[in-house]
Amino acid sequence: MVRKIPFFLYLLSLLLSGSLAAQTQQPSYPFSRDFKPGLIFLNDGTQKSGLIKWFAAQEEKLIFRENEKAPKQKFPPEELAGFQVDSFRFRSISGFEVYGNDFALLGKMSAIKHTFGHLLDSGKVNTYLVYYSGYNALGGAIQSYPNIVFERKTDSGNIYAAYPVEIRMRDKKFEKVKENLLSFFGDYPEIVEKIKTVQQQSGLVEVLKQVKKLN
Repeated sequence: MVRKIPFFLYLLSLLLSGSLAAQTQQPSYPFSRDFKPGLIFLNDGTQKSGLIKWFAAQEEKLIFRENEKAPKQKFPPEELAGFQVDSFRFRSISGFEVYGNDFALLGKMSAIKHTFGHLLDSGKVNTYLVYYSGYNALGGAIQSYPNIVFERKTDSGNIYAAYPVEIRMRDKKFEKVKENLLSFFGDYPEIVEKIKTVQQQSGLVEVLKQVKKLN
């Protein structure tokens, strides 16, 4: 099991303080603008060390070079198992929905075919931080929408459930968010009870703690 306790606790502290949105609304990873040393993990189980650059958004290709003088190689998320830079570990995840620019006004979720998810915790239920980039009609600009994404394996494949970090919505829409989480965690009564008590203002703090215990 990948140990992500320091960052996980940091995430909880941000949720508790209400400042997670300010930290995550625009991705600020050190490799977003500049190449940083790291590892890429190929789908055949091998890995390569080199320099990595990637901006956190769906379908965004990772740029890799073996050294400063080597040519650049571009990898879409589906061509890699993941990558790591310092303590940031990312996995390639595919075929799920998140809460983006269409949800608050239209109630529609946004599909992601392929992306890299920032792995926060792993075990029976994997927890990721995922960014979706979409057009904010009210603000008139492209905006990043961070989501906490849960993943678990089933006999028919991986299934997912998302939680919007910073989207204010009407109560009926928020109940839809909770319904999706209740369905995903249906086999875990303690987590189900926590989800029922979740409010927009308090976020997922207690749920994340229960998932951590489960893992």
